[in-house]
Amino acid sequence: MRPYHIRLLLSGALSLLFYLGVAWLSKEFNWGEGYSRRPIPEYLLLYGGLFVLYALAVYWTLKARPDARALALILLLGLAFRAVLIPSNQIQEDDVYRYLWDGKVFAHQVNPYKYSPDQVTFFKQFMIREPSRFASTYDSSSVRELELLAELKWSDERSLIFMERINHPDLPTIYPPMAQYVFRLIHQAAPDSITALRLGFLIFDLIAAGFILLTLGHLGKNKTWVLIYFWSPLILKETFNSTHLDIIGIAFLTGAVYFLVKARFLTAHLFLAFSVLGKLYPAVLFPFILKEEVRRRGVHAGRVAAAVALFCGTLVVFYLPFLDIGKRVFSSLKSFGTYWQSNDSVFALLVWFYRDVAGIAPKGPVDFSYDAPSLWAKITVVLTLAGVWLFLFFKKETRDARETADQAGSLVTVRHLFIIMGLIFLLSPVQNPWYLCWVVPFLCFFPMRSWILLTGLVGLYYLGFYLDYQELNDRQDWIPWFEYLPFYLLLAWDLHRQRQRKLRITGRASVPEKS
Repeated sequence: MRPYHIRLLLSGALSLLFYLGVAWLSKEFNWGEGYSRRPIPEYLLLYGGLFVLYALAVYWTLKARPDARALALILLLGLAFRAVLIPSNQIQEDDVYRYLWDGKVFAHQVNPYKYSPDQVTFFKQFMIREPSRFASTYDSSSVRELELLAELKWSDERSLIFMERINHPDLPTIYPPMAQYVFRLIHQAAPDSITALRLGFLIFDLIAAGFILLTLGHLGKNKTWVLIYFWSPLILKETFNSTHLDIIGIAFLTGAVYFLVKARFLTAHLFLAFSVLGKLYPAVLFPFILKEEVRRRGVHAGRVAAAVALFCGTLVVFYLPFLDIGKRVFSSLKSFGTYWQSNDSVFALLVWFYRDVAGIAPKGPVDFSYDAPSLWAKITVVLTLAGVWLFLFFKKETRDARETADQAGSLVTVRHLFIIMGLIFLLSPVQNPWYLCWVVPFLCFFPMRSWILLTGLVGLYYLGFYLDYQELNDRQDWIPWFEYLPFYLLLAWDLHRQRQRKLRITGRASVPEKS
């Protein structure tokens, strides 16, 4: 065996032991029980150890030559990590209960955007106590649907327990249509099964890994770089323990990237639409893929119209079955955009600036925000994102003379997608760790040390729960500094080195050859 194989095997074997430790430790995380006794520090030590082993494996892989045996080892060990986590208890996350309920509701022909869990729980009480208001709120069809949903809630003990665990039960679902169809299919296969949901997510995870491998191969890069995704502790924890749905949209986004570099643009537009239907914000990437199509194929009104029609039409077709309730489909999205703020870095500093430095009084709620300083912070974030978006969209790129025009153009476009998705995360008022998962596939093509480091540091998010349970809330504000400050410092260094490298290449290219 080559030294690289031995290192990979050792780091993978140790990682497997650590994942077994996470699975064993997860037994102490039981919903609604023993908050102050939860072993969150021990979990963070395991996650930190996993990240160190992962970082070493990434370092060795980036230095290694293409190797089919190493690739097989990476895939086999990655599957073993997943197999260990799939039966584990969720550590500090409960979104999965909403997914299970949404799938159940939709499978019984009820619009999952129509009723909140609280409406199902309290509708009979509402009917008895306020009959006239109840009659003006619900028609006979709605009453029948609520009765059906109440029966589903009480159909068995597991259904009742899971439904009562849904977070923010006063709100209907926020998750887009593609997610709803996935939840429904999984419910029809195995109702109220977290394991079934994780196995369903495994399919999307493997699709993502497959598209990353295909893209690496097409771009002439080392396929073992898929390790950056397939061994990522962030991907593994948030998909197969926390059971977050982001992997659905991520899988389709990796497909869009692959079909982009293959110049199969209609398929790329379709996959991007599917990704948006998994989670909405990749919609901002559509113009970049369209721009690359125009660059490769030339300006053609028919092709542009077909691309726009396919992308927008796919979104409309998937939303159409839910639009019987009108704009209420987006009611929870409005609440999320107005009130949610969590684990943020740049946004928190902007709120502090407008509130404490600019002296804007924190009165609210106001339109699109919970108070005036946060509204100004959101305006600043939107303008910043729009400015970067416009700069990248209209920027003329130089290319390395060794690259073909098509390969260079594809790489530039993929890099722009990476920058936009990364910036959306960094500027967001909500920087939950699983949102960072959207950036990880791009690291297989652009393995920046700063972003890889952030996938480890963002795990400190869970320390906030421990401080809360120990009544040390005054220390929670320090957590984002430990998460993001090292990242921003290393990012600045990475960007400086990239610029220096580019200047050296440009300088060499401009020196005339001696005759």
